Amino acid sequence: MIKLVRLDYRLLHGQVCFTWVQHVSANRVIIVDDASANDDLKKSALKLAKPQGVRLNVFTLEQIMARMPKVKQLKENIIMIFGNVHDLATFAQAHPEISEVNYGATANRAGATQVDQSVFLLPSEIEDTRAILAAGVKIYSQQTPGHTRTDITSI
Repeated sequence: MIKLVRLDYRLLHGQVCFTWVQHVSANRVIIVDDASANDDLKKSALKLAKPQGVRLNVFTLEQIMARMPKVKQLKENIIMIFGNVHDLATFAQAHPEISEVNYGATANRAGATQVDQSVFLLPSEIEDTRAILAAGVKIYSQQTPGHTRTDITSI
C-alpha cells in the first residue's frame, strides 16, 4: 500500500530515511527519477543511503507507470519519491488512487516562486502543480512528520 507520495529533488536523504520511513512504517521506497534510474553510480549511492531492512527501487517514470499494477498488489508499506514536479503530475493524473502528495523540497533556482519554506516552483512547475490539484489530489508541504503541515490549495 502506498503510504506516502513525496516530491523531493534530494530523493533519499536523512529526513526520508530516519523520519518518514519510521512514521509510515515503510518496507519499501520507490524513487521515480529518470536521471537516477539511468545512472548506475547514482543508483549505487541511493542504495547505500537507504535504511537497513527497507527495499529500494529506482525507476524511470515510464518504468513505474508500467509496473503500477504489480506495485498495487504488494503487501508492503511504500513511500514513493519523485525527483521533479512534471513526472509527479503525469503519474498523479494517471493514478486517481493517489489522493494526496507531500511537497518536501524543490531547489531554489532563478525564476522560481517560493511557495513554502523549502518549496520553490518554476512557472512550468506551477502549471504541473495546478494540474495535480485539478485532478483532485491534495497537496501539502511538510519537511518531516514533526513539522507543521501546510496545505497547498492553490498556486
